Amino acid sequence: MSTQVLMPQLGETVAEGKILTWFKSEGAEVREGDNLFEIETDKVTMEVQSTAAGKLSSIRVQAGEVAKVGAVVAVIGGEREAAATPRISAPQRAAAPSAAPAANGRATPSPAPVPTMRSPFEEVATPAESFGNAKGPLGLRLTPLARRLIAQNGLDAEAIARQVSAAGGSKISEKDVRAALAAPAPADAPDTGGAGPVVSPPASPKPVAIAPLPGSVMQLNTIRKRTGERLAQNWQTIPHVFQAIEVDYTVVETVRAARKASFKAETGVSLTYLPFIARASCIALKEFPQVNAQFDGSQLALASEVNLGIAVDLSHNGLVVPVVRSADDLTLPGLAKAIARQIDNARTGKLTGDDFAGGTYSISNNGAFGTAFTAPIINAPQVAILSTDAIRLKPAVVETEQGAFVAPRLTGMVGQSFDHRAFDGAYSAAFLSRLKAILETRDWAAEFA
Repeated sequence: MSTQVLMPQLGETVAEGKILTWFKSEGAEVREGDNLFEIETDKVTMEVQSTAAGKLSSIRVQAGEVAKVGAVVAVIGGEREAAATPRISAPQRAAAPSAAPAANGRATPSPAPVPTMRSPFEEVATPAESFGNAKGPLGLRLTPLARRLIAQNGLDAEAIARQVSAAGGSKISEKDVRAALAAPAPADAPDTGGAGPVVSPPASPKPVAIAPLPGSVMQLNTIRKRTGERLAQNWQTIPHVFQAIEVDYTVVETVRAARKASFKAETGVSLTYLPFIARASCIALKEFPQVNAQFDGSQLALASEVNLGIAVDLSHNGLVVPVVRSADDLTLPGLAKAIARQIDNARTGKLTGDDFAGGTYSISNNGAFGTAFTAPIINAPQVAILSTDAIRLKPAVVETEQGAFVAPRLTGMVGQSFDHRAFDGAYSAAFLSRLKAILETRDWAAEFA
């Protein structure tokens, strides 16, 4: 009996994964629990263990290739069953009509392959035929999806390669092929028989060609590229508004200074300002539920609990936002430990897809770098994100019953980017004012009782 190895679901928004390396080769014996392969998505890199024992009879997706969630990437055991899996045979492929060039210079697309039998448990079928070599014209590499789109649409791979090369690219991706598909047909295209011109959607903006410069080229990793794509989409589709307010952290610092040494000794966790800000945020979010929500474009889903995303920098090689679930149920010490645990998991590659799912509000903390204020990009479908920056000792006017006077105070900016479709500026400002009041006046010592 054979066991199909599927590309796992690593989070509710992850649609595909790239196999970085196989730890076993075809024909090798695999035990249940053995590390089988390593995958990289736009959010996480992790090792996948085998759930079955037997001989690794077939590897369907090679290292460096991308597969959709649910796709069969390998088969363990049952060589006869694996060999009997319906596939398109060589004679069938030979009998398929070839792509004939059309008058406009593009080849007529070949008919789509007849679907093969699949398990009802598979989400996505693997391709039924090969779509060419990964090495394309002009020495450029073609991604698997780019090869399929070129073959199925009868495109000129060399023409696409020239455009990509002129723009300074090193590989042909799905985006390049879709841009070629969206490009208008040549001027000498044949008459359409009175049906009217075919209107193509506007092409995606082409990357700006970079003139050769002295130095080196740094290839972006998958996390960096996918993070950039997602943030660019959020910036373009969400009407961002940013507000900030200055907070006096002197009361927080009094408690933090008194507790940080013992807290470190007891838990091994450093007591920073972040847990205080996170705890104050959870309290304020309960009073302003529209901030703790998700927006789908037409309606606002108010969350009953606070699932707090914490932005984590991966040594300047990418950004991830793991979630602390039910953060509103945790005390300040509990939040400090939960946040530290997620940050450590992020930096040691131990996060799973579930660690990124279900966030309702996020915090980005750049204070360690000395920034004055930061306007972050919203992590959709959330509707707001908080930023915290450097806390410095400054002269400030202090109001007392005896009058106002100038005194040294620890102050810093707290800002919030919010989606103007979800609520207005007055609502956001009221939330920030309440957050400020909690940070400045709460009995923080009681959190440690």
